[in-house]
Amino acid sequence: MKHIYKVVLLQSFLVFEIYSQEIVDRTIDLSVQSSNLSIDAQEKIEELDEISKKVYFEYKDTLNEYKSLKNYDDQLSEIIDAQFREITNINQQIDSLDDINIDILPLLKTMIDTLRKVIDLDIPFLKEGRVQRVNNLDELLLRADITTAEKFRKVFEAYQIEADFGKTIENYPGYITLNNNQIAVDFFRLGRLGLFYRTPDGNETGFWNLDSNNWSHEGGSLDKNIKAALDISNRQSPPNFITLPLKPVK
Repeated sequence: MKHIYKVVLLQSFLVFEIYSQEIVDRTIDLSVQSSNLSIDAQEKIEELDEISKKVYFEYKDTLNEYKSLKNYDDQLSEIIDAQFREITNINQQIDSLDDINIDILPLLKTMIDTLRKVIDLDIPFLKEGRVQRVNNLDELLLRADITTAEKFRKVFEAYQIEADFGKTIENYPGYITLNNNQIAVDFFRLGRLGLFYRTPDGNETGFWNLDSNNWSHEGGSLDKNIKAALDISNRQSPPNFITLPLKPVK
């Protein structure tokens, strides 16, 4: 009887041990599976974390871009509003210029014609350039792309240039016709009072005669005096008294 009890007890221990081993194995398997699931879950969490960070930074960038675009849009709106106000102001000025132009443009034309007459009656220094300046003013007056203010400024500028001729001296090279031959000379202008010429060798000299409205050719008689005037004009000698034929001012 005791042997039978021992056998049964031994079998029970064996069964329990086998069953316990299975439980341990299952527990280990479950633990391994749980660990693997935890690893997968952690990797998933890290992946989601990276995605959430990326989405967050994209949101921040989009928000900053939106703010920048909104500020730019607000600035553009202000600029456009200012431009509309400027356009309105310009249109009003244009409307008012129509009345001004009725008086200003004929006045400018009269000033240009007067300037042309002054040049025709004046001693003939730099005449081609001065006449061309007046012709340019006539063309300028007819241009629609030039404002009335700019036309007035150009006419006034031409008058200023002509006025300055009356208080300056000047010399420049040129040509003159003598005995049907064109010869190179140096011209000397004394304000608007006199215009003189001299050949480089000094053999031919002369001046513009206001009485005959033509050149008076004096041979070499004025060589010394005109040469002195040219030296003063070229700043090759200090200012000094010179003797030149001038018509008395009336």
